[in-house]
Amino acid sequence: MTNRPVGIRSLAVSFPSTIRTNDYWQNKFPDLFGGAKQKRARLSRKTTSISDNNGLGIWSQEVAPYLSDPFRGNVERRVLAPDESSLKLEYQAAKDALKAAKISPEEVDLMIVASLLSEQMGAGNAAYLARQLKLNAPAWNLESTCSSALVALQNAHALIQIGEYRNVLVVVSQIGSKSVDEQDTLSLSMGDGAGAFVVDRLKPNQGILGSKIIHTNATCEAYLHELVTDDQGKPRMRTRTGENANMLAETAVDSVRSCCQGALKAAGVSLEEIDFFAFNTPTAWYASVCTRALDINPERTINLYPRYANIGSVLPIANLYHAAQAGKISENDLVLVYTNGAAATAAAMVMRWGEVTLGKAPAPPISITEQDERIEQFGKGSISKEQSPATKSSSISREALFAAEPEKRQQMLEVYLLEWLVSSLQITLAEISLHHPLALLLDSLMAFELRRRIENDLGVLVPVERFFGENNIAKLTKLLLNQLALTNLVVSEPVVEVKEEEEREKISL
Repeated sequence: MTNRPVGIRSLAVSFPSTIRTNDYWQNKFPDLFGGAKQKRARLSRKTTSISDNNGLGIWSQEVAPYLSDPFRGNVERRVLAPDESSLKLEYQAAKDALKAAKISPEEVDLMIVASLLSEQMGAGNAAYLARQLKLNAPAWNLESTCSSALVALQNAHALIQIGEYRNVLVVVSQIGSKSVDEQDTLSLSMGDGAGAFVVDRLKPNQGILGSKIIHTNATCEAYLHELVTDDQGKPRMRTRTGENANMLAETAVDSVRSCCQGALKAAGVSLEEIDFFAFNTPTAWYASVCTRALDINPERTINLYPRYANIGSVLPIANLYHAAQAGKISENDLVLVYTNGAAATAAAMVMRWGEVTLGKAPAPPISITEQDERIEQFGKGSISKEQSPATKSSSISREALFAAEPEKRQQMLEVYLLEWLVSSLQITLAEISLHHPLALLLDSLMAFELRRRIENDLGVLVPVERFFGENNIAKLTKLLLNQLALTNLVVSEPVVEVKEEEEREKISL
């Protein structure tokens, strides 16, 4: 196969006209947030050293400053107005990308479309978008959740390399606002948008140099998709957090390291040679996790999460677009792009940036400051106990519990759980009780962090469902006491004598 220089020739993004701030939820669902004020200040790093540098440790350290913020670092999102649709956003992005590349719709050889979710149940938007653009070329639907853009780029690159097509138009969109229940805290992070790019021949030595794609089957069931009907009786897909959501955190660091190192090796370049990194940023702390995982300077990347929230497969396109627009990427720079799609693929790609032209700029944010989009690595240095209460040392241990009188153990566990909730939520003891439903206090992120803390401190694993439903602190305490009693039985009951000729047996679960 001829090694042709193939890569991105033009980039465009398209967003809805409505910018939704946290005030929307505060005004519409005041009971959901208890009138909480939006917290915009980022925490500084002082005093207490933290050295845990494994995957889950990095994630937990970077997420800690956001646990007391009911909006989890969300500031603005672009959401569809009643007269807008994913198809409309895709059409605008595609038109802008073609115009920037100086290619007419008639000159397009192939279009690959990834719509999450499409306008209609069943097939994606490809054929509908081809009709609207009046293409003569074939149009395919492709889906790999948040990695769809990079998977499409890899396919386009390969097809042009073998001479099957001269150019490929790639269009992706995510409509998150319509796929979640507004009273579900998941809705706080969901934004809408579309992006497009033209893949074509570039100058010698430019374009895609190497890639690495892996499956993410460990995150299956991290999100659940259910068929429901809206107020007009029309069917739609609803997304909610699944019971396996903790695997998104547990695999995040390993995935970014595996993919990026693989792509660098395939490209024949080192991490130090990369001029700019574009990570997908589905949470406020994801860029910090990635930069720490690779041990790179945060100044070498960009974080648009405060501006757009989670826009899924559009994130890498938006990050590249804004980086190029801001002059962070120049022609012939080495760029590494990384994405991670739940229950799909994680992907990294190294490219030498070409003379990429940009579509028209989207509307600016209404309240975002430069400080909001600054990337800070909270766990790499140190964090003050006063500034990040979720990182405070545990007030209990297995040894202390087993050493205490049996009648005191329940009280010790109750105090332990109450202290963690008060510290992490920044509330007072008067605001919660032992019978307060945990579901009213914890979202999936907080439940995962509490579960991890219990596992680290007490050595017992709590099923994630025990943090939701009608469960409360009192019920959780009884569960922990039972779990601890069983594990203590395994350790403390030594040997049972049966007959001399029989082997000794250890009591085990």
